[in-house]
Amino acid sequence: MPSLVGLFTGLEVDRFPSDPQRFSVFAALSNGRGKGKIELVSTRLDTDEMIYSKTGEVSFPDPLKVVNVMFRIRNIVFPDRGNYEFVLLVDGDMIAHCRLRVYKPE
Repeated sequence: MPSLVGLFTGLEVDRFPSDPQRFSVFAALSNGRGKGKIELVSTRLDTDEMIYSKTGEVSFPDPLKVVNVMFRIRNIVFPDRGNYEFVLLVDGDMIAHCRLRVYKPE
């Protein structure tokens, strides 16, 4: 039973480029079939520059079963303040995305 604590849509950092940041990305997936390549990609929305990518394998035993996926991010560096998008792909198809605002305290 997953329990999500500390959900956030903004991340405060002390400087840019930021120190390496650590957090996890979670997704509950269904309606898949068989095995596939899963990839998490993050890009800067203002420049479309990819700043992070991590791949793995996912297995869907049954389209009706929920498969919980978690990526532990341990070394992402944000080059500048702004909005970043995280996209989850399975076999190259986008299945989920979210945005993260990265900022420095005023």
